[in-house]
Amino acid sequence: MKKVDPNAIDLKAIIPKTKGIYFWCTKDTDEVVYIGTGSGVNGLYNRIVRQHLNSKYIEYREEKQSVKDFFQQEHPIMKEVKGVLKAGIDQSAFRKNIGRTYCIKPGEGTINYIKDNLYLKFHELEDKEELILLEKELIQNTNLF
Repeated sequence: MKKVDPNAIDLKAIIPKTKGIYFWCTKDTDEVVYIGTGSGVNGLYNRIVRQHLNSKYIEYREEKQSVKDFFQQEHPIMKEVKGVLKAGIDQSAFRKNIGRTYCIKPGEGTINYIKDNLYLKFHELEDKEELILLEKELIQNTNLF
């Protein structure tokens, strides 16, 4: 697996639309900090480009927000939805964890943290059952935040 810089200009061409497993690693220590899978429509591309690195991937439903996200809730992204002003936080579990751990604002804040401090590795794997088992095993054997 090669390192992929999340700042790459051609990131959309680098990340495939196939299923697979991916790893976010620290640039300074090469430590794996997050393991995930792209197993839905457009696979890895959807999870990484359209969710983790998309500033518009924001959760505005209060019932989907946790008290653990107090920092992001104190610094929300505001949006008018059907005439009502709503407060949003990161929708991506990965970005939420970054916001919780480092008290970083949602959207561009967490994305900038990712781009400044992390790099990506991925492995394409089309068998969804095998993908889920691999992710579970790797997460159990890795110290993640």
